[in-house]
Amino acid sequence: VVSALAEDWNAERPTVDGRCTRVAVEAMPSAFAATTLSPTWDTTRYGPPPDVWLPESSLWLRVARARSAGSILPTAPPSLAASPVVLAVQRAMAEALGWPERDLGWTDLVAEFGQGQTWDRYGHPEWGRMRLALPDPARSTTGTAAVLSVLDADGDQDASDEELLAAVALSRLVAEVPTDGEALLRRYEQAETPVAADLPAAFPVLERDLARHPPWGVELVPVYPREGVMLADYPAVLLQAPWVDEPRRRVADRFLAYLRGPAGRNAYVDAGYRDPTGSAPRGLSLPRSRGFILQLPPVLAAPAATADLVAVWDALNRPHRVLVLLDTSGSMEDPVGDTGLTRLELLQRAALEGISRLTDQTWVGLWEFSTELTPDTPYRELVTVGPAGAPLPDGSVRREAMAEAIEELRADGGTGLYDTLHDAYQLMRQNWQPDAQNLLIVITDGRDEDHAGRSRRQLLADLAGMVRTDQPLPVIALAIGPEADVRALEAVVEVTGGRVIAARDDVSAVDQIALAFAGRLW
Repeated sequence: VVSALAEDWNAERPTVDGRCTRVAVEAMPSAFAATTLSPTWDTTRYGPPPDVWLPESSLWLRVARARSAGSILPTAPPSLAASPVVLAVQRAMAEALGWPERDLGWTDLVAEFGQGQTWDRYGHPEWGRMRLALPDPARSTTGTAAVLSVLDADGDQDASDEELLAAVALSRLVAEVPTDGEALLRRYEQAETPVAADLPAAFPVLERDLARHPPWGVELVPVYPREGVMLADYPAVLLQAPWVDEPRRRVADRFLAYLRGPAGRNAYVDAGYRDPTGSAPRGLSLPRSRGFILQLPPVLAAPAATADLVAVWDALNRPHRVLVLLDTSGSMEDPVGDTGLTRLELLQRAALEGISRLTDQTWVGLWEFSTELTPDTPYRELVTVGPAGAPLPDGSVRREAMAEAIEELRADGGTGLYDTLHDAYQLMRQNWQPDAQNLLIVITDGRDEDHAGRSRRQLLADLAGMVRTDQPLPVIALAIGPEADVRALEAVVEVTGGRVIAARDDVSAVDQIALAFAGRLW
């Protein structure tokens, strides 16, 4: 749209201050520009520096400010047009979920399908499990908007434990990470049946792109997330950069005024865009028969913490290699407040919750430890480290084997913490994998009581000898209850990296333990 308008503007041979002017438009992905713009633009690599940046969304301004472009970006640039990010859902599947009478959102999909549920509960076992497509949030406006809707559902600029759990559940539903939204839409056009169980049930897309998608093949309908919609709002950013001198600024002001004027507004409406506020102008084609609406639900602002939240999503979805150490000493039989649960029962509940959130790509293993669990060690390996969704020699899936082992845990004995940490760290060090987040998770309510084992000083010296800065292997320690030896765990973390989390001795610890068990808390 901008290129066509620039050609029309140039054809009028415009002058500014008596000088002939011309506008050149160059396409560049918003995500790439957000990481490239800086006061010291590299002309050798990227050519002449831009005077104006027209990203797809203000989300990318947040990312650019968090990088190195903050000093050259204006505070509140005006927008040229807008298109809300909606969920494109196969019509039959949307109707099975209660659409259009029921308002749906990302959190609904996570809540109803995040625990391994299938379409069987909606009367369609032939559709299998819920499958979503999610464009890479680090590169896509629609993917970023979807992730923010889950990671910051309450708009407080931070991801709570509950939101992190929802994001982990969402990641399990993601079956495809498309790089080309148009190519994905064409796959639905080419389908030969009204429902395609082999294609994702839903994915985020710009309303404008979905409205221009023909309704044959598998029909896709727009679901406007009940959490609120984010807009691709196309801000017009006149850079406050050293190279943007006064003559260039005046030319840019004139051209941007042209884009915001009648010619620009008409061009954007013809191309399927709303006005900058999200209102539907006269002439905008949004077929109501296909589920499009003129009046949008609440519009969500781009969080100032956009870059941080996208980084959290990236960390959540990085391949993980995790060994979990569970304390099953006698003190784990102590009751937890007035919950009617023992610490072990609480741990079992949380660990099972964590298992349900493991992706098939996560490598995970499980040990229990107390004292004298074998003739030579205070720990026992319950499940070897390997892909959570992979079969074991006995035919069971590792995830299922872990759940069964956890349900059979019994509390007894003392706490053989130091020897367990040493041997587990040594094992994970020997099997360290590049391109993965390697983690050692220990969950304990006590202090080392294995007097025949190594001392704290010996443990710390041994760990220091195994640590490699080029191969990080952090220890994440959850200390449950007042008897947990937080100081010892902090000393371990100081040597290895990681963190200690003092979980409250009540049922609120379930979420923290579940996240830790899934290797998602650090």
